[in-house]
Amino acid sequence: MLSEVFVNREPIYIERCIHRMMTIHRSFIYFLLVSMLLTGCEGFEKPAAAGMQTPSAIPTQSFLVGDCPVTRPAWVKPPDDTAVVNPPEFGYYFVNADRSLWASAWWTGLADYRLQVRNEGEKVGWFRPAGAELKITGRRLDAQAPPLKADIPCCYPTRFQATGLYFPTPGCWEVTARAADSLITFVVKVEP
Repeated sequence: MLSEVFVNREPIYIERCIHRMMTIHRSFIYFLLVSMLLTGCEGFEKPAAAGMQTPSAIPTQSFLVGDCPVTRPAWVKPPDDTAVVNPPEFGYYFVNADRSLWASAWWTGLADYRLQVRNEGEKVGWFRPAGAELKITGRRLDAQAPPLKADIPCCYPTRFQATGLYFPTPGCWEVTARAADSLITFVVKVEP
């Protein structure tokens, strides 16, 4: 039912006005999105933290944290996957050269969070070839330590795979993952 408001003895239908305004707004938003796509959206990447360079699309660089050559994650948009409820958003990931294996580096850029030795482990999301068995190993580079333990739940049929990583000691850790013919290796610093 249309609501009527009389202005100068002419009925104005509020629902029609709202519909017209929404149509105009949708057209404007569509125009903005098309403009951004055509211009390449260079200005919409997440700014790098003070003193940090924006990482490349494929992480090939490392930087020293003490004596630890930590791998710099990339600021990229992960693949779309039906197992992930929300649409993919840009974030920090370790990505192999052929982009077939991804590991979330969600803690990157968070001032109040560091990878640590925790009883509950560290949650890390992965993207790998769909349904392929993910195998994760890790070793400490700067001292002797027991190996990294990985909790890899069964039966993720799409590219996404949730895991828990358990670092037994603080230090400089090299993490290696394999799925089908894909391989990725990265180095992280783990705090006490």
